[in-house]
Amino acid sequence: MSQPALHARLDAHSARRAAAEPALIGPNAVIRTLEALRTLENPALADRVARAADLPEREPEALVPEVWFVRLVAALRRELPSERAEKVLAWAGAATARYVALNRIPSFFRSLLRLLPARLAIPLLLAAFRRHAWTFAGQSGFEVQGGYPGTIVLDDAPTCRHGNLTSGSGSYYEAAFEGLLSLASRRVRVTEVACRASGSRACRFLIRLDNDPFRG
Repeated sequence: MSQPALHARLDAHSARRAAAEPALIGPNAVIRTLEALRTLENPALADRVARAADLPEREPEALVPEVWFVRLVAALRRELPSERAEKVLAWAGAATARYVALNRIPSFFRSLLRLLPARLAIPLLLAAFRRHAWTFAGQSGFEVQGGYPGTIVLDDAPTCRHGNLTSGSGSYYEAAFEGLLSLASRRVRVTEVACRASGSRACRFLIRLDNDPFRG
């Protein structure tokens, strides 16, 4: 998809989103972030961040308002220096990927992905991402741009709604996308190459494969 076509599609998505009901997101975005705080920092800090984000005391089990995750990320970044906050979010993204892979992706599909070459398995998995994008990206638009293996584009990621940041803020999604795409190939690496919070139009996550002959 060309850049103008991509931008037009994202603009159309933004217009539809403005008239929509409040967005929902999968509970793992919240659960795993708090788990990461308890593991990498300490339980007291996790409790303090949860209160600052106005989260309920009981751990959610069903889909939750996207704003819970947005508030949680904002509170986390107020409490911790940037490097430590992104480390927590990366841990949470990887944990989310592990949970989703084991509990939300059917075993036969995981087996199929392992049997297929990466050139077939990665697009198949990205198509599944697209169908269920709202469960992890909330109201953010989700697109895959470019040829194999492609670039994932999020136009309004929940982790990027807290003003201008001097560096990228996509650690959660880097880790989550890489963790899930590793079902298609253990050589997958995902890197954020543009971030809306740093002034770009959208967050862009480059997918590559270590030692991939198709990428020169």
